Amino acid sequence: MIRSKERFLQDLEQSLPSSVNKTEVIKEYNLHIEEKLFDQPHLKIEDVLEQIGDPVEIAKQYEDSLLIAKGFVSRNFVFCNFMFFFIGGLLTVCYHIFEDSLFSDAWGLLAQIPLTIVIVYTMFWMVLGFEIGREYGLLGKELFSKTVFISLIPNVLLMMMTLFHFIPVQWFQPILTPAFIMLCVIMTCLIYPISKLFYYIGVYRSV
Repeated sequence: MIRSKERFLQDLEQSLPSSVNKTEVIKEYNLHIEEKLFDQPHLKIEDVLEQIGDPVEIAKQYEDSLLIAKGFVSRNFVFCNFMFFFIGGLLTVCYHIFEDSLFSDAWGLLAQIPLTIVIVYTMFWMVLGFEIGREYGLLGKELFSKTVFISLIPNVLLMMMTLFHFIPVQWFQPILTPAFIMLCVIMTCLIYPISKLFYYIGVYRSV
């Protein structure tokens, strides 16, 4: 049993993961202990610390919650990118099945703004890198790389299938011109460095 507040806070600080703001956590628990002693003056410090729990277990909860949060962030970005491809594929199919419909109008609109599509999509990758860098700092480097590489799977597959004519280019006309295909190839190669640049910008903003 821990018999002093100082020892409890020291053990907690040593056990907390480095990605947590230790100063803030220690300050909160110090205040929490003081409040318990004030509200329950009949209790000894040992009793209060026993009620709060083992500092090592408390620190583990912070680490577990951080892992859950990282997984949530990663899944969200991966899901969003897969949804871009799903919606695009669905629109392509509907455009060919339902002629002279809203799908045809939507397809015609997209055909007029291919560069805007690329810019907006590139901004998605900028946000991905920036948010992970801002939220997790340098400790999010592995999370960033893992998220980007998993998210890029549909990009690379679609690019390879298009370049090697596994998918008829005619399906995507008039959007998929030779110039647009080349632009997409270049941007696919640049996605990782662009995202990483904004990841470090996010890291800088988090300091």
